[in-house]
Amino acid sequence: MGTTLQTPLLSRLRSETRTEHDAVERTLRLMEDDLTLERYRRRLEQFYGFYQPIEKWLLDDGGFIAPWLAVEPRRKTPLLQADLIALGQQTDTRLPLCTQLPSLGSAAECFGCLYVLEGATLGGVIINRYVEQKLGVAQDSGAKFFCGYGGQTGAMWQQFRTAISDFSLTSSEQDVVVASARATFDTLQQWCEKEVSR
Repeated sequence: MGTTLQTPLLSRLRSETRTEHDAVERTLRLMEDDLTLERYRRRLEQFYGFYQPIEKWLLDDGGFIAPWLAVEPRRKTPLLQADLIALGQQTDTRLPLCTQLPSLGSAAECFGCLYVLEGATLGGVIINRYVEQKLGVAQDSGAKFFCGYGGQTGAMWQQFRTAISDFSLTSSEQDVVVASARATFDTLQQWCEKEVSR
């Protein structure tokens, strides 16, 4: 049943979140010619401030989506911590955390949010290549986050595709997934814009 619905749902997610996705990319500017190591480190700090509270809701104790997907291997906060330490961020520094989170009160909302995070992991492969070429930052020197799952990135994405399609069996559930993904993109963009200006 998941195979039948997998393509329509993911097509909806891609098309109906395009505006929000593009807005986040314009805000982050991680593939720009003028990217500096300082701006890169600052983006990682922002990602940490976003991912840490999101993952607490999504992944602690398995969260709402554990029946469909093993969530613990998808945790990114430790990768961000390792990157920041590698780039000179003191481990006892208190980074600001995002408090205006998207609603994550159901499995459908959590799947929509995780679509954004897993899609970012997939896209991180491209950013990782650019950052290594531009800044000389590799997996062991500050790019674990963008390396994601390494050689398993494709397989992990396929597992997620199957799980989200198996879960979202009704049009109303799919509507919630899409709305949650859009809200997650919006929250990330607002967080990064706010933190840039502080």
